[in-house]
This record gives sequence, C-alpha cells and structure tokens, in this order.
Amino acid sequence: MEEKHSGACLCGAVRFRTRGALRGVVYCHCSQCRRQNGHFVAATSAKDADVDIEGAEVLSWYGASDVARRGFCRICGSLLFW
Repeated sequence: MEEKHSGACLCGAVRFRTRGALRGVVYCHCSQCRRQNGHFVAATSAKDADVDIEGAEVLSWYGASDVARRGFCRICGSLLFW
C-alpha cells in the first residue's frame, strides 16, 4: 500500500498531499531556519513528482541561497517548503 501524507498552512489556503515514502525527519539549526521560524526546523522530504499542491497561487518563494528556496503562504506566513 502506497504511503500518503497531507498538510496545510495555518489558514488552509495552501494544502498539499504526498505519495510514497518520506525521508526521516531532519532537524536544522542553521541561522536561516532559526531566523525564519524562531526556532530550529524539523522537516522531511518527498520527490517533487510525488507532491500535489492546492493553493499554489498564494505561495511565495524566497531565494534563501544559490541552491535553496523557501516556500511560505502569503496569507498566514506559514513556512511550508524548502
């Protein structure tokens, strides 16, 4: 049976669903994560092709570095993607 997971931002404007196994949770204490979140960030990952997003029109993307972008809800500010 295929694993499925779902989530949403605080206001519900952005929702996502994943298919397949997720990577184990990692905890990032870098200065960018701490500044954006006020604490460390706990995150997992899925393949891009295995993620469906509803409400992508209210996502904003911040180019945090040459290799990373951070996606957050423009309405409530929830950090959703890295």
